[in-house]
Amino acid sequence: MLIVGLFFGVLIGWFANVVISDADSGQPIQPQQPAKKTVDPHGRKAPQDGGDPHAGAGAGAGHGASPDRAQQSIAKVHFMKKFVAALSGKPANKWPNPSYKPLLKEGAKAARCTDCHDSGTLNIEGMIKLDPGAEAVDKLRRSPNFMIPLMKKWVGRLNNKLGDRLAARVTCTSCHAIDPEEAWTALPPMMVSFVSALKTKPTNKNPAQNWKPLLKDPSTSAMLCNVCHGSIGEMMEKNIARFENAPRPEKYLNDKAFMVELMEHWVAKLNKNAGGMLTKAVVCLDCHDTDPRR
Repeated sequence: MLIVGLFFGVLIGWFANVVISDADSGQPIQPQQPAKKTVDPHGRKAPQDGGDPHAGAGAGAGHGASPDRAQQSIAKVHFMKKFVAALSGKPANKWPNPSYKPLLKEGAKAARCTDCHDSGTLNIEGMIKLDPGAEAVDKLRRSPNFMIPLMKKWVGRLNNKLGDRLAARVTCTSCHAIDPEEAWTALPPMMVSFVSALKTKPTNKNPAQNWKPLLKDPSTSAMLCNVCHGSIGEMMEKNIARFENAPRPEKYLNDKAFMVELMEHWVAKLNKNAGGMLTKAVVCLDCHDTDPRR
């Protein structure tokens, strides 16, 4: 069974970029990208202040350029490579659709960057060489403010320009196990229920009859977010109350395969990162009367 590694990243990105507000401005915290010198694929000298690498290429270019925008431009190269590869092979995201099927028709011409970037003004090969790698773009990957609009734009362009080559109209769930946009609201309430079951009787549909507190100190008030999420977890703690009584998404609670995969991932993370705080290594039957995997 696939391990849904991105779920914890989803929660971090969701809380950090959507839920948690800056104490001074009251606005959502935005990911801050450090300035980085880049090699321009057109042969121009890269801006030394980390500005937009496309400055000077088009009307209005260069006005309002920022380090964030420069980093985003380079990050898009990495995400575009994965996006195009997923048209013909299993998606490389950490949260793939287990029922994925190739998105291109059998025998259809392979997708190329120039299918959409057809003006001839871009050095595509040069841009591909700028891929900074997964680690360098991780903060942007976990930012819904960046990734959701970007993917919607690319999916729309794909359907419009390459529709005759596609086996079916592409949607987010063609490559993802759950629509990323839904995840921002679906997962946090379920995480709260999961962690609460360490201290109080579980509220799942088949709770363990002989349940016992799983924390050595059941009086612990914290939700333990910082155990896995560090400083971001501490901020999550301050906002957790709003989700304690939030409705749980029935759409996913009733999807057995999805829930088993999610819970297995969370249990593994819990045992690894909070083992010293637990009375024992947690297993499914600690919270469920019968094993939900059967």
